Amino acid sequence: MKLSHFISLSVFLFLSFPAFSQKERPNFIVIIGDDVGWDAFGCTGMKEARTPAIDQLASESIMMTRFYCSVSQCAPLRAELYTGLLPKNNGVLANARKEKREGVRNIADHLIPLGYKVGLSGKKHFGLGTAEIDAIPGFASGANGSNQVHSFDGVEEYVSQAKRNGHSFCVIIGATHAHHPWDHGRESNFPTDQIELRPHYVDTPSARLAVAKHAAEVEVLDQQVRETRELMDKMDLEKDTILIFLSEQGIAMPRGKWSPYEHGSRALCLAHWKGRILPRKTTALAMYCDIVPTLIDFAGGKDPRLDGKSLMGLWMNEDVKKHRKEILISNVHPFWQKAIVTETYKLIWTGHPEREHIWGNFHSKGKFFAKPWAEWMEKAKTNKTAARKVERVLRPKSIELYDIVSDPYETNDLSSKPRHEQRIEAMHEKLKMLMSACGESTSPPRAGDPIKRKKGTK
Repeated sequence: MKLSHFISLSVFLFLSFPAFSQKERPNFIVIIGDDVGWDAFGCTGMKEARTPAIDQLASESIMMTRFYCSVSQCAPLRAELYTGLLPKNNGVLANARKEKREGVRNIADHLIPLGYKVGLSGKKHFGLGTAEIDAIPGFASGANGSNQVHSFDGVEEYVSQAKRNGHSFCVIIGATHAHHPWDHGRESNFPTDQIELRPHYVDTPSARLAVAKHAAEVEVLDQQVRETRELMDKMDLEKDTILIFLSEQGIAMPRGKWSPYEHGSRALCLAHWKGRILPRKTTALAMYCDIVPTLIDFAGGKDPRLDGKSLMGLWMNEDVKKHRKEILISNVHPFWQKAIVTETYKLIWTGHPEREHIWGNFHSKGKFFAKPWAEWMEKAKTNKTAARKVERVLRPKSIELYDIVSDPYETNDLSSKPRHEQRIEAMHEKLKMLMSACGESTSPPRAGDPIKRKKGTK
């Protein structure tokens, strides 16, 4: 390489990926919602949403609208987030399916040696690693409760103490909205006759009310984002703190939470660092496991060689347009369904299409989201459109293919189109390669194998 070329490359890398001194390295505040997909906000197109704080944050942040979890359930998603590892490697395969793994490290294991205090207020739903994540009072630790209240006093004291002692900090605010029972916020703010249902929903009264109840909870989440930013302003944190907002997984509705479809597995990620992270919208593919290596990178640590890949280049350099070539989605419970996501397409592989693919929670008398499903089933008896939508939920084909750019709610299965035969074959093979690379079997379990569920899991 010529010396001039070497100097040019060195300058480019220096400008593109700045190294932060110990004094410059940022603090982190991470807000994570609960059962909220990418599509629940005004900034992502939900007309009825009342999310001014999140929408404002999105306009000032890098806004990632193609951000995925490998499994759209609380425990595996948070294990992926806090370890930087995919489910097969961290051992949390589903809420109800766990396998012991040795040597798994968590976010605190990685950041404490770099001089950080790591604490969490609110829902944790996680227990891997060696280092303790400090418990910060103020937010409810359980997601299923009614009449929850919250306070930022504990977060303020934790941050103040870290600063007094010369520590950087990583504070996680684990919100519990919009997890059921969907009884927080004012659903009257969302008149059901004005709600625009997702295209794969059956239009029934309870479906409309479910969307209203969920939107009311998301409005409470938005208020918590506003309060977080007010605290950051009060404490003069914006100049040296990266604020990350993660919506978590999709709503607990059919083809949402517990499923590999976009309505369940796709999230919103916002990252804001005033004057440092360039505000822009990107469709670059990324995953929850990318967060830990990103924080380590900003903190000045070495590459931890996890399943996740640092997002620092994408966040700091507007010339970087892409991050991952594909995403692996890996459900084993309640149903064995694997998927690969590319820039344009998603291929879903269902291991046992002969089973009815509706999770037992949708028959529960104690959960509101079971009411829409009951109405959908009843309406399907006399309405052909409803019957087609219900059939699509209950009986997915072995292989499905969707153009998720033009069809994000996956209503038009392209797998039977001859022009996609080669694409399906190539994507299926690539999916198996991704599964093998992280230690997964590429054969579905036998049809007679029971699906075990631990008592008390949700």
